[in-house]
Amino acid sequence: MSVLVVPIDISQVGDQERKQQKVKVAVKAGEKVTAQIVDVAAGKAEVKLEVDANQPLTVAIGPDNVSDDDIFNFQTLTLNVSPNQWLGKKTLQLAPFIVTPAWWVTWLRWCRTFVVEGRVVCADGSPVPGAQVRAFDVDFFWWWSSISPVGPVAITDASGHFAMKFRWCCGWWPWWWWKLRTWALEPLLIEKIQPILKLNPALKFGEPGPVPWFDAAALNPQPLPPRFPGLPTGPVETFPIPRRIEPGSIPTLRDRLVTLLPRVPELERLRIWPWFPWTPWLDCSPDLIFRVTQDCGGGLTKLIVNENIFQTRWDVPTNVNVTLVANKEACCITPPPKDPPGDCALISAVCSVPVDQIGGNAGVPMPVGYGSPPIGYASPGTSDRPFSEVIYLSGQFGSGSQADFYEIEFRRHPAGTWAPVPVGCLGGFSRQVFDGTLPFGSQWSWPGFPVMTFGPRQVYESRQHYENTHPPANWGSPFGRSWTQNRDLLASIQTQNFFADDAYDFQLIGYRALPSGDPDFTTRNVIAGCGGPGNNLVVVRTDNRVAFPPPPGTVHVNTTEPDCGITAVRFGGVVVAPCGNQKLDPNAPFQIDFFATDSDPIGHLERYSLVLKWGLGSEKDLLSLGGTLTADLGANPGPTYASIPAASRPAWRGGNMHLTFNHGGDVFKETCCYLIELVVRKRNIVNCGNNLAYYNEMHYSFTVIV
Repeated sequence: MSVLVVPIDISQVGDQERKQQKVKVAVKAGEKVTAQIVDVAAGKAEVKLEVDANQPLTVAIGPDNVSDDDIFNFQTLTLNVSPNQWLGKKTLQLAPFIVTPAWWVTWLRWCRTFVVEGRVVCADGSPVPGAQVRAFDVDFFWWWSSISPVGPVAITDASGHFAMKFRWCCGWWPWWWWKLRTWALEPLLIEKIQPILKLNPALKFGEPGPVPWFDAAALNPQPLPPRFPGLPTGPVETFPIPRRIEPGSIPTLRDRLVTLLPRVPELERLRIWPWFPWTPWLDCSPDLIFRVTQDCGGGLTKLIVNENIFQTRWDVPTNVNVTLVANKEACCITPPPKDPPGDCALISAVCSVPVDQIGGNAGVPMPVGYGSPPIGYASPGTSDRPFSEVIYLSGQFGSGSQADFYEIEFRRHPAGTWAPVPVGCLGGFSRQVFDGTLPFGSQWSWPGFPVMTFGPRQVYESRQHYENTHPPANWGSPFGRSWTQNRDLLASIQTQNFFADDAYDFQLIGYRALPSGDPDFTTRNVIAGCGGPGNNLVVVRTDNRVAFPPPPGTVHVNTTEPDCGITAVRFGGVVVAPCGNQKLDPNAPFQIDFFATDSDPIGHLERYSLVLKWGLGSEKDLLSLGGTLTADLGANPGPTYASIPAASRPAWRGGNMHLTFNHGGDVFKETCCYLIELVVRKRNIVNCGNNLAYYNEMHYSFTVIV
């Protein structure tokens, strides 16, 4: 082996500055790299490296924090040594590498450590625990973007905090930086750029391609030398560029482009090239966006933060703090309400509807002028919605509660006999827990709260009893265990097939636990209400329908809750049968006879619609075209519950209706096959949803010849 002597002269750099970093000297022979770090605080130094003098060598000098391989890909000081320079000598001393202050300052900024800290929170500010946070560096060029991960994956703790540390380098040779990136078309950039290009039709720009290079023949069918993507065609000698992107030529290309394109301040603000200058290989601070995922223990990973390129944090400092707001898919630790004091109970909601928004409960005023009070209805005085099928009761026990187990009792409102709810109507449920003391992947759990049956008795274990009997006692601790879902859920009650349509009161009965852990039924206690006797009491109106699947080949549901039908369609008093046809007299009347009803004794219709459909996706709302709407036998025609007078509320059973237009030509404008669609809906809260799930529909089709 031979010895290569590499002298280094850094004497032009100040004494204090020389102490801030060391220098790396590397020699590459083929694929082999030999490197050594040297202290240059004295101003001069010399490095001796054993090399193979029979091979061409490349010598590079740069900062010590660049890797042995990457030092050749940065804009370092380099020199080539050929075998002819040795002339049979065993030692070859090179001329000194002189490092100027400009190089030294540049090297200081090339590779730095960045620390990103922050929190992931829900929209209300509550923390998002156990989420995986990923950071990405963003670059975009014309209508392509390159989004590259930086740093390790960070995990949020129980307070939503996370931290990550990564190394970031700049000063690359442009060709090497480009080789490290992966590019993709970015729809957000296309949306911004294409309208600007269309301002001058004379400029012939190609369509966006999948990667940032193209064959210029795609721009113009005439034979042309290869061009830069998206540039207007023109004489070759005015703008000669290679077929593939040459990153080092990008500044020159920009100088040309900005003379051909209008100035757009918005694109400058968004840093879109060529309106904004771009030399990313010299970008010594990353430009970050974040993506956050979370698996709340169910095996389904959800994307809860997904920032786009226009949310980029440009040129972040070496220490940066961010707050990331998660979407509604996230599992949060919502600060629980403080349990009320005392040995008491508080029923606070039915199906997430607060009790103080359900008619007939303590402190809820009754609407004025109603035909009968909307007892047990959600939103009394406006939508008056009854409850159907499964309902959920939510609430709290007081901080001094003695109820280790509790039972649900009911009675017909207002003065029936109290009794346990029917056996079989209660359902078990789970509460979600986040445990910040456990390793990632096991932090989420769903302890179950099943219905415990003892003969005719059905009870649930209280949340407080579960906490007291499941150590450690770190519930509510910021880094302990926290309830994240269903904390205050008390009961799941199936009303269908167990409760006839009516208003019912529900209350909680408490029991102490025996030493065996079972409930002691001799300790039965009608729990006092927290703040008043009415707080352990809720009245709920139930309305369940009987329905069967639609018969084969029809859209009409086999139920009368609700029911609907189109009984006749008349042109000038003449009925046109389903699948019939009618020549239109535009001045003759057009009438639809139909019904929309609810057979429930009270009637809980919410609305119905009549829509005319024809042709290729054409439709119009018949009820808004100015026709006359009437109903038989004094029924309220609607068409919405909001239009029903207070004296008839909360009932609306519907009836037989007629929609008449004086001139059929106001409805039909062209010869076509038409379809009338009638849909009727009830206003019930079904299975604690807000989806107006009780509905029915009917179609009626015919041909009109104009």
